[in-house]
Amino acid sequence: MALKISVAVVMLATACLGDATPAVATQGHPTGESGTQGSRVSVLVLPRGVRPEALSAVEGAAVGLMNPGLGEVSPAQTWLDVSQGARVFDGRYDTPLNTMSIMSPFVRGWGNTVERASSAQADIRPGLLATVLRRNGLVPAVAGSGYESRPSTLAVVSRDGRLTLAGKGCPGPRCHSPLTISTAGLTEAAALSRERERGELLIVIESPPAESGDQLTIAVAGPGFHGMLDSDSTRTRGYVLSTDLAPTILRHLGLGIPDAMTGLPIESAGEVDFAALAELEGRYRQVGKRKGTAMLFPLLAWSLLAGGLVLGGRGRLARPVVSTLCLAVILLPATLLLTASLSPSTAVEAAIAGLLPVLASVLLLRLAPGWRALAVACALTVAVYAVDLVAGLALTPKAVIGPNPGLGARFYGIGNELESTLMVLTSVGTGAAVQAWGRALSPSRAALCFLLAGLAGTVVFASGRFGADVGAAIIFPVAAVAAAAVLFGRPRLIWLGAVAALFSLILLALLDTLTGSETHFVRSLFEGGPSDSAFDVIAHRLGATVDSFTRLSRLPVTLLSLALILFAWFERAWIARLLQGLDPLRAGMTGAVIGSLAGTLTNDSGALFIHVGVLYTGLVIAFIWASRPVRTEP
Repeated sequence: MALKISVAVVMLATACLGDATPAVATQGHPTGESGTQGSRVSVLVLPRGVRPEALSAVEGAAVGLMNPGLGEVSPAQTWLDVSQGARVFDGRYDTPLNTMSIMSPFVRGWGNTVERASSAQADIRPGLLATVLRRNGLVPAVAGSGYESRPSTLAVVSRDGRLTLAGKGCPGPRCHSPLTISTAGLTEAAALSRERERGELLIVIESPPAESGDQLTIAVAGPGFHGMLDSDSTRTRGYVLSTDLAPTILRHLGLGIPDAMTGLPIESAGEVDFAALAELEGRYRQVGKRKGTAMLFPLLAWSLLAGGLVLGGRGRLARPVVSTLCLAVILLPATLLLTASLSPSTAVEAAIAGLLPVLASVLLLRLAPGWRALAVACALTVAVYAVDLVAGLALTPKAVIGPNPGLGARFYGIGNELESTLMVLTSVGTGAAVQAWGRALSPSRAALCFLLAGLAGTVVFASGRFGADVGAAIIFPVAAVAAAAVLFGRPRLIWLGAVAALFSLILLALLDTLTGSETHFVRSLFEGGPSDSAFDVIAHRLGATVDSFTRLSRLPVTLLSLALILFAWFERAWIARLLQGLDPLRAGMTGAVIGSLAGTLTNDSGALFIHVGVLYTGLVIAFIWASRPVRTEP
């Protein structure tokens, strides 16, 4: 999620979120504890292992899948997230979740849980759902025996730790509590759905497993629900979040939804497609696990094969092998979007990812050699993702290089990996295209090509309607302006990229506000706690950027990237000779480097931008070496 330093400067005077949680009952809605006929919600927690098709037994219910949390979380954390309507990664808390003694009328240890939430550097308020209900005279309750050992009980605990037991007849038509939560078997849930009063909302959820990120089965029966569940939180048919439950309950009861709740009300549409749900669940489970197989395996195999061919041919094959390797790496993201549409097995996906880019590169070098091959490869990869986003095909989240929705962090648009990759390929590809087909263009018109490409990238990949990645509103304009300034012969104007990024962010905020696009733009900027200022948010973001460079899992790649940057600095004279006479390509590479630097400084995954920038700019330098006459060598 990108750091919005530029926007923060403009918004420093904005008032920070207060600790109050206003919620006013809708006029005419009951404000007493008992409620009236139909004005209540029943939440039933089923045992593990219930498949979506089994929930067709719940009469009149819309069915879907629910993401239980960010990463692998405990059941207790899942239900705490339900209670607060918001969530963060466990790493944001300063301590693990404490053990609580669940009992009525107060939960022991709850105070430690509230204190822990305040350390998360986000507006996280455990018990917010129950607090809003109690402030409006509606007391939520837990039903059934054995509630003390059920993590789901935490969903109806208020901010002050109060817990109420439901009376006799709950859940069921004789229950008078406005919101109850209890456990049930599938048979009991089906029976309660048939007894459900008109206007009552019945939510049936599969119990989350211990320490796992598997998706949960969910069904909702009530006014307006039919077919497949969906939510603007995910923009994915059949897929909702745990944090969507609280806003859904409050909306049904006619109450306002606090700003601290980042979830959005659950909707439904169309007909239930159980095959699509099964495919979605299986793909999301595999996306994160296949990153190494589908991305690192081809890169490693290609590198070993290329090295073997070069050594075996005593250097004679070096140039064609290097050219093919460069184009294959550029085409790999496009190939991974293709495999996302096929949802193949791990072995098949690895085979396609390993073979197809190489075959396409060989064909491309044959049909359009030189700079044209580089331009076409970059354009193809950028274009397929742009088309997917604009057309709403929703393949990008299923790609192993995409936002990894199974992790629970992003469900639509592009993630940081694609953000950095597509920016570099847009800048380099534009330079290669101008080098191949635009030699007759004046410097001003060639510079305009970079500006137009940057504008298109910003609109597609940053807009909430499509890519929904605010960081793209920074790095695409910065890269485009830097490339245009270099090509125009005015490198000192590169600083105007920061102005372009600020202007882009402001326009993006206005556009998303006017169109009602649901993005994490303002939320990510003011993600700090209720007492945090904009300066605090910037400090938190900078801290996350620094942490990205010291993360042990990425440290070897980070060190290698920094070593390659140092090597390029010492060899800068040779690189300058290599790029002599290739002004558009040099401008495109400069834009890619400056854009990667901007992403590093403004993104909480800053090290990733260094990794991607070094990988692709290094490969492009190698491609240029392979495509130029031997006399350019030192």
